[in-house]
Amino acid sequence: MIERKNARLLALATLLIFLSTLAVLLARQFNLGPTMAVPDYRAFGPAGAPVQIYEYTDFACPACRHAAEKIDEMMRVFGAGLRVHFKHFPLTGIHLWSLRAAAYADCAGEQGRFKEYAELLFAGQEKWAQTKEEPKEFQAYARQLKLDWPKMLACSDAPETLRRLKLEIAEGDVKGVNATPTFFVNGRRAVGSAQLIDQAMKFDNVLRSAAKP
Repeated sequence: MIERKNARLLALATLLIFLSTLAVLLARQFNLGPTMAVPDYRAFGPAGAPVQIYEYTDFACPACRHAAEKIDEMMRVFGAGLRVHFKHFPLTGIHLWSLRAAAYADCAGEQGRFKEYAELLFAGQEKWAQTKEEPKEFQAYARQLKLDWPKMLACSDAPETLRRLKLEIAEGDVKGVNATPTFFVNGRRAVGSAQLIDQAMKFDNVLRSAAKP
């Protein structure tokens, strides 16, 4: 009797392990789990565009800087057929200032200049990403864009700002994001620019299908 009970428990444990593994594998391939809406200043393109890209990125990541250029090219090529949702996924274990950079970018967004501030962060990445003390570039970029720096500073320390960033990181973890940049293109996962370009080769078919009456 005891042996039969132990056998059932072992079978149940094996099933749970299998289901957990399957869930992780599916999460890595598809856009599983909740997706929080990004603030309006981090969404680019028409809301109803047939191609929806969720981009998990890190301002201190060189590959993310390259991917940002590719995304801009795609926006120019596909125009109204594409919408990009910018998601923060700072790799704080290896990039000391990436979380702080994300906070400042969002606070620039609160003043209507997210994209411009993000472009400056990527362009100046080599100057600030490896410094030991908080980079002076964060303030310099704000002043370059004529932003209210004291307001940005207060915003970057606000509990709501940090809470939103931590929730996005947790969301990425649920979806199996473990490298940047990671994209979900209409629900399908792509890691890095090369896989994103592979997905982009199918955009024309998606756009043609969406245009049919």
